[in-house]
Amino acid sequence: MIEVSKTRYDVIAITEKSVQLNITQAVEGLGWEEGEDELAMKISFEMYNAKYNNQLLSTLIKIGCVVAVKAYWSGGKGIVAMGNITECERNTTKSDETFKVTAYDNLYNMQKSQDNVYFAAGKGTKSALQSIFSSWGITLSEYSGPNVKHAKILYKNSNLGDIVRGILDEAKKKGGCKAIVRSTENKVAVVKIGGNKDVYHFEGNNSVEANHKVSIANLVTRVKIVGSEKKEGCPKVEATVNGKTQYGIFQKIMNHSSSDSLADAKKAAQEMIDEDGTPEETSKVISPDVPPLRKGDMVHLQVGALKGFFIVLSVQHNADGGKMTMEVEKYKEESADTKKEKAKKKDYEVGDVVNFHGGTHYISSYPNAKGYKVSAGRAKITKKNGSGKAHPWCLVTEDWNQTHVWGWVDDGTFD
Repeated sequence: MIEVSKTRYDVIAITEKSVQLNITQAVEGLGWEEGEDELAMKISFEMYNAKYNNQLLSTLIKIGCVVAVKAYWSGGKGIVAMGNITECERNTTKSDETFKVTAYDNLYNMQKSQDNVYFAAGKGTKSALQSIFSSWGITLSEYSGPNVKHAKILYKNSNLGDIVRGILDEAKKKGGCKAIVRSTENKVAVVKIGGNKDVYHFEGNNSVEANHKVSIANLVTRVKIVGSEKKEGCPKVEATVNGKTQYGIFQKIMNHSSSDSLADAKKAAQEMIDEDGTPEETSKVISPDVPPLRKGDMVHLQVGALKGFFIVLSVQHNADGGKMTMEVEKYKEESADTKKEKAKKKDYEVGDVVNFHGGTHYISSYPNAKGYKVSAGRAKITKKNGSGKAHPWCLVTEDWNQTHVWGWVDDGTFD
């Protein structure tokens, strides 16, 4: 449990000469946030133009300098936000001088840029994203997102944030897990939604508020799949996928590419119905600040109408007020059959790092092999399709603190 009274924050600035300055005493209005449709984390605060070793802070801390927020809470500490200064707004009065400072993490350049991207059909999600990030000088430090084969990927003069989210969305529609991109201490990762190890619980009390709204504004109850018509006139409707229409017909059109089979297009349309075919529920929770909480994390709520597990869509941390505002959505857990079906359809290869769900690992792949229970965590595939084939995948842990898996496992036990 995090005790708010014991939570505190330091703001560290790194000058052009790589000198680290603790400017906490000169800072007020500190906050950092991750928006639902934003790649980069934003940091903001006001800084008094105080003196450090007889030099004004304004001469030391400039555009491009690094700022970091280090938080201390009961049970932990760490850098919770880091970025480069992108904007300084000077405000001078008779009594003092302050600066409004805005900084973003190392995904900001991509977020603000456009590019053209093309991959031939058959490109894997992980490979495509690695290629895009590599072209921007960014190395992926961790990948626990989806890895499916795509149809032709083509984006022209498109925002890079939209490209990355589009590739991940398409991967999800093809049976992959839902994932986002985020940066931690200038290390970029593609992480599975809800894959956090520590799940924080919030209860309704005097310090926690909640707002819950239900809407059909973005409802999709029918998807028409149309062909690529080169002649004049309307394209041919190749298939129609219907959802629940008790709220009326809300229709989307999906273009069926020649590089994608009609069966794949129907699956993608059904994914759209599954995702957007029921009224949208949006919820906001205001609570005491939990510094390490990130966008994409899972939380457990028992606040008013909000009961159960939820995914954080966006989060704003207010250090001065010791408060945090989260936009959340209800976590939709897949059935065991769905997980197993996805695992069978996915092309896993030796060397892939996957998320083991926890369960039994066996000393061999044969049906009567002895097994032992182990916890969930990240692991690498070291062998596939064992000679016994009852347990066809050999996994070796990537993090001994998460899981001790080191043996053969069944289909559907990882993604």
